[in-house]
Amino acid sequence: MSHQTIIIGAGLAGLSAAYELVRTGLDVQVFEARERVGGRAYTVELGAGQYGELGAEFVDDNHSALMTYAAEFGIQLDPATKFPDDLYWFIEGSLRNRMSLTEEQSNGLDNFYAKLESLLEEQKDPQQTLDQWLDTHSIAPFARRIARWLASSFFATDPELIGIGFFAYLTGISDTGCNMRVRGGISRLVDALAQHLEQQVHIGTPVRRIQQTGETVTVNVETASGLVEVVADSAIVTIPWSVLRHIPIEAPLVDAQREAISSLPYGGVVKTLLQYPHRFWSKPNFGIVLLEGDYQAIWEPTFAQMGTEKILSCFSGGTRSLKLSERAGDLAVAAVKTIYPDAPEIITSRSYDWSADEWARGAYCYFRPGELHRFDPYLTQSAGRVFFAGEHTAPVEFRGYMEGAIRSGQRAAQQILTLLSE
Repeated sequence: MSHQTIIIGAGLAGLSAAYELVRTGLDVQVFEARERVGGRAYTVELGAGQYGELGAEFVDDNHSALMTYAAEFGIQLDPATKFPDDLYWFIEGSLRNRMSLTEEQSNGLDNFYAKLESLLEEQKDPQQTLDQWLDTHSIAPFARRIARWLASSFFATDPELIGIGFFAYLTGISDTGCNMRVRGGISRLVDALAQHLEQQVHIGTPVRRIQQTGETVTVNVETASGLVEVVADSAIVTIPWSVLRHIPIEAPLVDAQREAISSLPYGGVVKTLLQYPHRFWSKPNFGIVLLEGDYQAIWEPTFAQMGTEKILSCFSGGTRSLKLSERAGDLAVAAVKTIYPDAPEIITSRSYDWSADEWARGAYCYFRPGELHRFDPYLTQSAGRVFFAGEHTAPVEFRGYMEGAIRSGQRAAQQILTLLSE
């Protein structure tokens, strides 16, 4: 008898898990609450055939799992940003990157990154937030300012919330390297995985209950005809725990798993795409610009796209993102004008608030002080025949990334294959 697996969520984690299991001949059914696949990967088209990402976007040069899938499906990756050259801070009316900082500023940043590196080497997760840690260490004022920007612009949270142990994993941003984008949009990869699964992916079917009884898992799924019970030999839960905590789950979870499911925080993000009639900035690659205000990061996703029109992606993270509401587009335009006062009128815009999405309830996870060490051993642990995937269960350096989602799905699939081989 073939092993049947239910996969909850058709984001990159769920699709990757399903793809790997189907390749081995297992029977898989994927249930997705939304009316589309992809989860927090969401490509949209604006005018003139140009596109941008309202969700996940960047592929770093060490994201080997995603790159392997892209090569397998014949999907190209385009260059996006080179570090440290293309990372800019908008400081006192001008754009600065690592090359244009004063010696004092540069030394302050080096010292800050060195202290973070020490935390990583010592595998420490102090009971301190980023703010508290900055207050108890000799960090230069400029570096303190940059650190607080990074909390909102990279971790989608606030410096007074994020644990310094988790924050320390951003130190790679100070190194040389690059990132890329999927040519045609990340939805191309999503669709390629989903097409391979054909009729095994069911959209518009939210899961309302998960129950393990003996050696079977029963999932209550809401369909157009009402609630339906689906029974299988195992299940992989890939949805964010910000959503899972609202779904009854009866499985042999340990206390630390239940605590993590009920309390793991997710940062808030609003992404706004602004399409302009032409490029109005001087350098060929807009890079990534970090700034203070309602939006904390701006970059250009159309660097490698055809056409004279150009799009800027505006990113708002943390508490500020929760207050943008219907003014998101206007505030994004204002943010661009703080850097380029003579920016032309936009052609069109598109915004998405991930905190307001009932199937996401935030952008991606972060960890409060001490939680990284407390929760980490249990994030990938199964609860009987219920397995877990999603970026929050990925190796810590890939959390919040598409790479993390894919790796977690592959790992959960392997856990099931290991179960079958025992």
